This record gives sequence, C-alpha cells and structure tokens, in this order.
Amino acid sequence: MTEKEILEKIEASAHVAEIPESIRPEQMKKRLKSQQRKRRYFQRTAAAAVLLLGVVSVGGVQAYISGNAGRTQNTRELVVSDASNVASDRERSAAEGIGENTGAAETEAGENSYEAKRDAGELYVVAKDYGEVYDAVTELVPMARTEGNAMGESSVDISYTDGNVSGDVVYQENSLNKTEAIREESASGLEDGTGENTFSGTNVQTEGVDESDIVKTDGSYIYAVSENRVVITDIREGALQEAGAIDLSDGNASEQVLELYVNGDILNVVVQAEQTGLSEEDSGESEDVYYIDSQMQTEVRTYDISNPGEPKLKGSTTQDGYYQTSRKIGDVVYLFTCSQTTRPVLEREEAITEEETGGWIPIINGETASADHIYLSERGGQELIVTSVDVNKPDKVVDYTVILNNYVDIYVSTKAFYLYQTNYSENGSTTQIAKFGFEQGNMNAVGAASANGSVMDTFAVNEYDGCLRLLTTAGNTITGDASNNLYLFDEDMKLTGKLEGMAEGEEIYAARYLGDMAYFVTYRNTDPLFAVDLSDIKNPELVGELKITGFSEYLHFWGEDKLVGIGYETDPDTGEQKGIKLTMFDISNPADLKEEKSVVLTDADYSQALYNYKCVLADASENLFGFTTETYGNTQSLNYRLFSWEDGTFRDLLELPLDGALNAQSYRGIYAGDYFYLVSPSGITSYDRENDYTLSKELKF
Repeated sequence: MTEKEILEKIEASAHVAEIPESIRPEQMKKRLKSQQRKRRYFQRTAAAAVLLLGVVSVGGVQAYISGNAGRTQNTRELVVSDASNVASDRERSAAEGIGENTGAAETEAGENSYEAKRDAGELYVVAKDYGEVYDAVTELVPMARTEGNAMGESSVDISYTDGNVSGDVVYQENSLNKTEAIREESASGLEDGTGENTFSGTNVQTEGVDESDIVKTDGSYIYAVSENRVVITDIREGALQEAGAIDLSDGNASEQVLELYVNGDILNVVVQAEQTGLSEEDSGESEDVYYIDSQMQTEVRTYDISNPGEPKLKGSTTQDGYYQTSRKIGDVVYLFTCSQTTRPVLEREEAITEEETGGWIPIINGETASADHIYLSERGGQELIVTSVDVNKPDKVVDYTVILNNYVDIYVSTKAFYLYQTNYSENGSTTQIAKFGFEQGNMNAVGAASANGSVMDTFAVNEYDGCLRLLTTAGNTITGDASNNLYLFDEDMKLTGKLEGMAEGEEIYAARYLGDMAYFVTYRNTDPLFAVDLSDIKNPELVGELKITGFSEYLHFWGEDKLVGIGYETDPDTGEQKGIKLTMFDISNPADLKEEKSVVLTDADYSQALYNYKCVLADASENLFGFTTETYGNTQSLNYRLFSWEDGTFRDLLELPLDGALNAQSYRGIYAGDYFYLVSPSGITSYDRENDYTLSKELKF
C-alpha cells in the first residue's frame, strides 16, 4: 500500500474513531515530510563522499586511471559526432508555459524574467516540469533500502523519553577522503596607469577570467585565508602589518572559508558550511524521536573593503552542494557546486507539488530550483548547480541552472562554460562536451558534441574566437595502441576539422594553446613536444616535433617565442625519475622546436606545480617563476623555489625552507612593487627585490 493510500484510509476513518495524536493524518504527513528531509541529507552526504573520492585531477590520478585502467580494449572505434544540431522535439519557448513554476526572476522593478532555457543537443535536455524531473531521478537513482540505504547512507536516530536519552544512537559513516579536483592557466599581472605590472595576480586558465584563490593582492594589501579568517595585511611602502580581518569562527561551527576574489573595493569570499538542525519526529505521546537534518551549502559573501580595517558585509547568496569551482568575469561571479541527486521518498503526485519539492530539488538562495532550469541527462547521479551573482547586487542571483549528470570537468572562457566527461565502452572512450553561453550572468545552452578519446590535461580544452579546440588521447598505452587527436568545433559546436593518430603509443601529459597554435607533450620513454598549426580550421596540421628525455606536466608561455615546462627528468631506458625538471623551449619557429635549456632539481621528488597551477607564480614580464618542491626519503623537506630566466639559463633567486606542518599547496608566492611575499595560513614573509631578495619583514597570523 502506498503512502498516499495510507493517508487516505486514515482520513476516511477519522470521523468514526478517536485517533491517537501521534498517528493523526496531519502528524503522519509531518513524519513523511521529515523522513523526506532526513533521506535527502543522508543520501546526499554519504554519496557526496563517494563523489568527492571520485573527483580526481586530470593531470594526476585521473590521467593514470584514464590512460591505463580505463582503456583496456585493443580495438576501438574512431567516432566524432556533432550533437549540437540534432533536432529535439523537447525545445520549448516561454510562451508554452514550462511546468507549473516558470522560474520568473523579478528585478527590483518586478518586471524581468529568465530567458527560456534551451537544450544542449541531446546530451542535456531541459525538463518540462517537476514530473519529468521526478521520473528521471527515480529511474537514475537507486531505491533506498529500508535498513541501510543502497548507497551506504548514514543514519542518526536519538530517542528521548521524559527528557532523557533512552534510545540507541546508530551512526554509520563512510570513511572516505575528500579528493579535490584540480582544474584550471596563464599568469595575470595587474597593471597601473603606465602599463607596468606592479603586482601579481592568480595564475589562471584563461586570460580575462579571474579565479578564486587562498591569497590575493591589490598591490596595497594582501588578503589571505588563514583557517576560518580572511586576514587583510597592509603592505604599502614596504609595511607588513595586519590591517583588519573577517572572522567566521563565531558563526556556524562548520563554516569553512575556501577562497576569495578581490577587485577594487569589493571582496568576495567563498564559504562552505553544513547546515544542521535537530528536527522532531513524533512517535507517540510519551516518546519523541529526533534526528539530525543537514545539507551542505556553499555561499558567496560580498564585502565592502573601501576601509580594509573594517570590512562590511554587503550581502550574500547560497546554494546547495559542495564547492567545485568558480570564476569571475567583470562584476559577475559564476559559482559551481555539486551535490548527490536525491531520490524522492514521497509518491509522484505529492512529491512534484511545490511545497514538497524542497525535499529533493536543490535550493538556491532559499528557493527551490524551477523545473525549467533543470537539465536532464541519461547519467544523473549528481547535480551540478551553477549560479551567477552580480557583486553590485550581492543578495540576488542573476541566473542559475541545475544539470543532472555524473561528475563533469569544467572549462570557462570569457563567454561560455563547457562541461566535459569521458564515457567508456568496450570500443574505447569518448569525450562528451556541452557548451553553455553566458552574458552578464545570463546562461543558456548552445550545443553539444562528442569526440574520440579522453581529455588528459586541464589545458587540453580551449576556446579561441568562440571556437572550441580539444586534444584527446585514445586507446591503451600499455598495449601500445594509444594515439592522440585534435578536434576543432565552431561556435555552434559543429565539427570543422580534426587531426587524428598523432604520437602513437603515447599519451598527452601537458597541453597549451597560443593563438592559432597548439602545443602538447606526450610521454612513454621520451618527452616529445608537438606543435600543431590551427589556422586552417578545416585542416589542422602537425608542423613540429622535438624529443627530449623526461616529460613536462605543466606548460606556461614565456612571452610569444618561449614555452617553459615543469615535470620530471627520467632515464630513457628504465623510466626512473631523477628529479623535478625545468625546461625552456624555443617555439619562435614551430617547425623547428628547440630545447634552449633544462635544469634538473635532483633534490626534489614532487611539486604541487605539476597539478595545481594556482600554486605557480609565473610572470614573464617580471621574470619570475616560483613554486614549492617536496623531498622524500631519509631526508624530508618542503621548499619554495623562485627562478628567473637570464642569459639563456634559469637563475636561482630564492630557496626557502617551509614549515612542514603545512600542506605545500597552502603556500603562495606573490609580488607587489619592490617586494616578493611568501604567504601561508600562518603568516607572511617579505623579501626586498631591489636588494637581492634579502629578508625584509615577517608577520605571524
């Protein structure tokens, strides 16, 4: 008998018998709703741990899985499909009235509304109504078991009688570690009126697209995340003195400051918190059952820092889900969070009513996401929630969308974001990629496509003049049948050209695009650097190749005619790693690539720079290249290394021992004016650039 039928029978019999308060119809409804909230939390929380464990770096673990375990087939079918112009009878205009909740977004004048969302080919299709979302979710998400969710959900039930604990506490927790997805390129120095770079910016993936980080500077102050505080340090005229701070330690105990943005008088802080409360579930006249009701949320808080000593909160927006990444273009912040898709507990008829959707549809800034902002797909174990916020109106969401999918990687250009994921089959792997255009915060799908192979490096995806370029590796490197491909798509995601079968037997380790050129490094026993001319979008051409020992994991342009790589030196016969390797490539003639100079740091076993580009200080205009190195074995050490490129070689500027108690990725090297700063959650140290980088001052947080 369904829950709805049970309630109908109770209501029908209510007039003939005195019913105990605990099982009256309204109390039964209350229980069903509370159970819905409870399951929402535990399904999301337990499965989110699985999700986070599966989120791995393209340059690191995912590259290994994709390149080896994920591709075991000796045969593969080379297929490139264009899904962007496949006619869909699901596209609807706003005039057709999409669902009960049209998702109208009122402005302060109350007259604005969202643009009707379009399908992304057949990959992501806009839901017609909550009923269609319900059908998709119940088909994709496993049914919860009566005792222990099929997904390993946790449960916390505490029974109280007369104010004392009388019931058992049952708690089952997944022992999973959170693995961060490191995704994201070029260094961006900021300029004064003379055009000279006076302070460093975050190393970003796309020029013109800012990225949040744990340390920022505006040339006058340094803004640093230190535990649950944002510390603001005055660095004007060589000073190093704490000017102010934003302290979250007195708020929600689960709140965690993640990253931030700084622009002018505006500071944006990304905060993640677990919203938890004790909810009551009546179980009788003498015993009530309580359970912990919780949901992970991510928040963008906007502060006025015109007076850095007294930051003032201007407003904030929140959304469900764990923080995945964000970008800032102009005055608009785009926030991406991911959450486990929740299977509704209530029957379809009741679950799709607006008052019940809050139990299984994501909440964005206090409101349940509208059905016509939700994209459905054939793989919907997770929800990607994307919102946009104008920092000048920090309490309002400009636009949003929810996309049901399995975990996707994200690339953001100045005009669009792309979601891509790898599908594996007995015929090999394919990459599915969808494009969503945006302007001033308003987002909509453009199209989708698929390509043979897997994306192996963050920088293998790139947009140029509105067109997408994509490098993939297909096949199996172990069996020697791997090869590498390049695909070009136009603004509508139509395939315009391709170049397949490059570097057979090897896989892509690093990639970079500069104008009409693509450069990528593959590896098996040696490190070939390839140059591909993309000027003819129908016929890309491989024009250059250089083989050296070792391999590069990260590439960074050094002006227009050089390319610096950081990776490992290896023995060409055994593959044994011999240390971190810096290589300067001469790319002035792509048809005649040259190794200008290489330096091997034999005392370094690992560097965060290989997989987290935000850790890298790379600024050719200031001639600075810095990153952390780690040494293992009998002697363990953590150091920050700063180099310049002078007279055809790398020159050591600084080698600083670091506090081993802190994670290497917690450190940032930045510059402002005549000083270089090493910043960590525990403090800042400054060095005089005009006096051979001598120690200047220290500040402890």
